[in-house]
Amino acid sequence: MLQRHRSKVIGFIIAEASAIGLLLLAGSFAVLFRLTDPTLALLVNGVTIAAASAVAIIPIVFFAVAPILPRGN
Repeated sequence: MLQRHRSKVIGFIIAEASAIGLLLLAGSFAVLFRLTDPTLALLVNGVTIAAASAVAIIPIVFFAVAPILPRGN
């Protein structure tokens, strides 16, 4: 049980750090560079919004969804 919890927490940390890193990278790219191509600007904005959504949804997926435990007979 403890091993399952530990691996779940490590998976959460990796997923959340990746999403936050992508959010910071895409957000700083969008702010620091003047994108003249509207398609590229739309793509960067979409990636930023998707990363922000992932940052908000990952904790819910990892901790709010109750696991199905086997019944002990």
